[in-house]
Amino acid sequence: MKSRRLLAIIFCSFLTLSTSLSGQEVQPNGTRDSCREFVREFYVWYLAKTSKYQGRGSDLALKFRPYLFSSELARQIREDSEAQDKAGSDLVSLDGDPFIGADGYGERYIVEKITIENEKCLAEVHAVWGRKEDDKPDVMPILVLKKGKWIFVDFYFPGPSSPNGWSLLEYLKELREEQKKTVRKR
Repeated sequence: MKSRRLLAIIFCSFLTLSTSLSGQEVQPNGTRDSCREFVREFYVWYLAKTSKYQGRGSDLALKFRPYLFSSELARQIREDSEAQDKAGSDLVSLDGDPFIGADGYGERYIVEKITIENEKCLAEVHAVWGRKEDDKPDVMPILVLKKGKWIFVDFYFPGPSSPNGWSLLEYLKELREEQKKTVRKR
């Protein structure tokens, strides 16, 4: 009887410890797996929260999980959101979600290939529509380890028929520059 109780205590302690460590620093030997899991968890959370949300999903993500994004990426997304709020019904910002694209929310998102290069992680994320996974990635988040934790630094959207797509960060910067030019012309 005592040994069962001891085993139960050890098992519960292990579960508590492993759960509390999931947000801790990443060990170098598990970098690829930890990046995959980080991205997977983000998309599960994001889809669950934003599919019921009336506003911009990115505003929700930056409000409740700002630590998941580099300061530059967060700043650019906030500026884009503020510009759209000021413009009202005129579209002056992204025409789509900055983390999933313009096609709307898929049923779910699957993290496929993970590439680690130059201390960055590139994850290929495929949307699932009608229970069928897209052949090519819909979005490719780019992440870096900062103080032992993954953060998103950009999102790359491959083109439909070629790998030449666009970078979210670069596109947001271009939008701001265009807005500045428009304001100057007035």
